Amino acid sequence: MEAPHTTLIVDADGVALFTLNRPAKMNAISQQIFDRDLPEMIRRVEQDDAIRALVIAGAGGNFCSGADIGRMQRSDGKPAENRASGLRQTLDVMYRIVNLKKPTLAAVDGVAFGGGFSLAMSADILLASPRARFCLVFGRIGLIPDMAVAYTLPRAIGARRTKELAFTGRSFGVEEAEKLGIVAAVHPAETLVGEAVAYARRLTKGSGAAQALAKSLIDRSLASTQAEMIDAECAAQEAVRHTDFHREAVRRFLAKEPRLYDWDRMTQA
Repeated sequence: MEAPHTTLIVDADGVALFTLNRPAKMNAISQQIFDRDLPEMIRRVEQDDAIRALVIAGAGGNFCSGADIGRMQRSDGKPAENRASGLRQTLDVMYRIVNLKKPTLAAVDGVAFGGGFSLAMSADILLASPRARFCLVFGRIGLIPDMAVAYTLPRAIGARRTKELAFTGRSFGVEEAEKLGIVAAVHPAETLVGEAVAYARRLTKGSGAAQALAKSLIDRSLASTQAEMIDAECAAQEAVRHTDFHREAVRRFLAKEPRLYDWDRMTQA
């Protein structure tokens, strides 16, 4: 029997590790992954309160080479309305990943090309290995950047740099990705996924309510006026002031006890 195209493992700390598992095809995204595996992963992460953070990775030395070319060939003979419907379903999946209310990380080793780059950019935080390479390969085959990367990438690096990468279809390495602000940290390939899970595990110690609202506010800020953001911030801050996490954090501060959530201490331990 064919090995599963993906795996999903949730640890005791509430970190879900979703791994693309087609190493022979450089983890190209199959129709099964689009139709079943990604939607099921999203449903699980959305609905399971025990899951506090998500890590997306690839097996076998690569993150993802993009959509399976065989899948593209099979869609060529379909009516235009059927292809558009299929793309819309894919974009709905990507929309749900981008808008998950929990922190998401991508651990990029090897190639993140085309739809693989798009999938990586759907995460809030991207960690990479020294051999990671990125490419908006779509232009090489006469397509536009899709799978939501035309939304996510300009918000990370600006419109002009995104256009240059889209028009040229050139690949680039981890050093440039760091300079552009795409990659937050670089770790050796052999420890990358473990580092990403450890990073996510530290995030689970924070306030899930505050993280969800902060993510929503930051994402909407580029499409909002300052006046709209003032209203949104006031409402969000009022909501988190009533959480048990906030009350306990304030109590500890006033009592001069160790902080409830201390990233510096966790990363120095």
